[in-house]
Amino acid sequence: MKIRQLSLVALLSAYAAGGFAADAPAPAKTMPVGAQEWISYLSDFTRNGDMLADPKKFLGALAVVSEPQFVFDATRAMMEPNLYLQSTASLMDPRAYGNFAKAVDPAVIAAWITALTDPQFIAATETVLADPGKLMRWVMAPLDPKLLGLAANALNPNVYLRWAATPLDPKVLNMATAPINPNWYGAWLGGMANPQAYGPALGALMRAPYAMQPMPMLPMLVPQPAK
Repeated sequence: MKIRQLSLVALLSAYAAGGFAADAPAPAKTMPVGAQEWISYLSDFTRNGDMLADPKKFLGALAVVSEPQFVFDATRAMMEPNLYLQSTASLMDPRAYGNFAKAVDPAVIAAWITALTDPQFIAATETVLADPGKLMRWVMAPLDPKLLGLAANALNPNVYLRWAATPLDPKVLNMATAPINPNWYGAWLGGMANPQAYGPALGALMRAPYAMQPMPMLPMLVPQPAK
């Protein structure tokens, strides 16, 4: 396991040191650590767009989500209503606009086109997906005790009781009342007008001097009374 992780880190480091790394946008935050942090990260619509805005982060996420242990942990988390409440609340958060706006920035699209034609990126992706140790772990996945635990959790009555009590959760009330709050719309409009909500290309365009200049106004001629 340690040898596989070290080889993956070395491969990603070598890829990051390539010419493409200079053109890729810098990630805003560090990578998550552990299955629970990855589940929280991928279900958070205020920051999971970083994975799509940076090919190196995408490779790191691909290495994690393609593991059978992550699939087991994510499936167990999806059985709980709390994950859906947090994910839906993040989708209604005004910061979610900037999360997706950065991912569709022209500079990010150009970086992805460069990455898809970069042999180092292709080799790194193939290494992540065709890892013999990972394939063996998938073959042994049906014998994993966590799989039996998932089946037992699906038969647990407490899981269904928690789902039945979800409409009474204060988070549901907060999400239901958000669309009738005028400040909620103001926050979304403010996020759309914020240059930091966009990627490097659109953000720089919105911060350009001419973008902040007011429209020139012609002097108004006021007729003077005759003397």
